[in-house]
Amino acid sequence: MPMLAELEGLKVYFYDQGDKRFIRACEDIKFSIKEGTVLGVVGESGCGKTVAALSMMGLIDGEPGVIEGRFFFKPKQKDRRSVMLAVMRGSRKDRDFRRGELFDLFNGLKRCVEYDQYPYTIIKDSERWLRKNNRIMEHVRGKNISMIFQDPSRSLNPFVPVGIQIEKTIKWLSKNEKKGQLESEVAELLREVRIFNPKVVMNMYPDALSLGMAQRVVIAIALVSRPKLLIADEPTTGLDTTNKYRIIELLQQAMEKHDMSLLFISHNIGIVGSIADDIAVMYAGIIVEFGSKQQIIIAKRGPKHPYTEALVSSVPTDADIKKGKKLKVIQGIVPNNKMEVVGCPFLPRCPYAVGKIRRKCRERCPEAFEVTPGHSIRCWLYAN
Repeated sequence: MPMLAELEGLKVYFYDQGDKRFIRACEDIKFSIKEGTVLGVVGESGCGKTVAALSMMGLIDGEPGVIEGRFFFKPKQKDRRSVMLAVMRGSRKDRDFRRGELFDLFNGLKRCVEYDQYPYTIIKDSERWLRKNNRIMEHVRGKNISMIFQDPSRSLNPFVPVGIQIEKTIKWLSKNEKKGQLESEVAELLREVRIFNPKVVMNMYPDALSLGMAQRVVIAIALVSRPKLLIADEPTTGLDTTNKYRIIELLQQAMEKHDMSLLFISHNIGIVGSIADDIAVMYAGIIVEFGSKQQIIIAKRGPKHPYTEALVSSVPTDADIKKGKKLKVIQGIVPNNKMEVVGCPFLPRCPYAVGKIRRKCRERCPEAFEVTPGHSIRCWLYAN
């Protein structure tokens, strides 16, 4: 399948004024998304999943924020020229801003960042970085890439009826829509997300909606632009089991209808396994394993990162539920991301880190080793 997006070497730091320390949100994040497929990103809360997604959207506003990385993306045909010109502006000497039909949306941003090692300091021209980022993302954000956030109530204005909020989004994309056409399009969008009384819901305020219905409205708004990539950040949080799988089914149908790809973020590897084609497992700001669903979840044998293995084993089977077995837990806690982690961040919780392997794990964090084609694991157990 053709490639839609490639994220490479993403590095996102924040600064804690109280502790006078940098917070490592993301470190060397790398994954790819093929056209028409679902990439699931899974990991515990605070591992950097949402930060990586917000970076792709150009929505990180904390300091210093994104300080390194490349994000190649294939925009719609009609937006290709405007994206290319925005990417090239002010950095025409950079010849590697393009890979076929994919453009580096982070191109030229590295010029705004410098490092000082002693003491470790990040010097960022944030104003210049933001201007460059916004020039590029105005052709991408909301048009080629849309995002569904975890809490739908925060995405909707509580003082404006649902129908008007969707209409405003349509007007932003299509300037010449007439009132009758707008209402018809809004109703059609609501029906598409399985709201079967659209006329009633259009006149309702967000506070009158259930959580599941509010999430459907947010999905409808995200689909207005017919994006190439839809990012869903924990879209099933707070929903009961029935509604969780209804939302997943809804996203799958939207993908097929609009020929788009999906980046699905969740802490629940069982939910991710029900929808994803490929899976990236994150831990403490890094991707510890990347591969297909078959390699990560379905295969009972074969290489797995110890953290992935623990996540998969913590999902109860039907037999476990019937027998009343206790859920398996991962012993220990996630390391403090304000501290410098010299070795493997999973070391204190890893049951396989013994002997020579443990000494390696203490010395430095391993690179990602490709154990089979398309399947990489960041663990010394699989070093060549």
